[in-house]
Amino acid sequence: MLNFQYPEYQDFFAQLLCGGNDSKLSKFKDYFDFQSPDLKREEFNQMRNKLYVELIKRDGFGCSLKIHPDCSKEKSDLVVDHVIPLSSNELNKKIRKTCAEKGKKVPTESWGSNYIGNLILACPRCNDFKKHKFLEKEVLLKIINK
Repeated sequence: MLNFQYPEYQDFFAQLLCGGNDSKLSKFKDYFDFQSPDLKREEFNQMRNKLYVELIKRDGFGCSLKIHPDCSKEKSDLVVDHVIPLSSNELNKKIRKTCAEKGKKVPTESWGSNYIGNLILACPRCNDFKKHKFLEKEVLLKIINK
């Protein structure tokens, strides 16, 4: 069972990943890790090279995102990207309508895991274009159902 802090978040991810069916959301439990993003980044940095090799074996060379108009498909440019970002403030902004305090950014929340199913290879242009955002449903489902 996933323990989202707010019911709206569960609704968001159920819609994004399962067409609104909450009962199917548990299928994606490994995609989420609510630990500190700093801990997850440290873990990721230790695993990055091994994960890169595993992702090439799984997906081959090439950008899996293909969301930037100038997507570069050269294998030497690929980076490991999290489908569900490690952290993001996007839902705080969109769903909870949280405003930043003066001189600060809207707080981020911890989301994605370092589970290999939550990882893809992306070209730098697409990776930079995506940043910490959640993918559009059609793009996300295409990647997950690959």
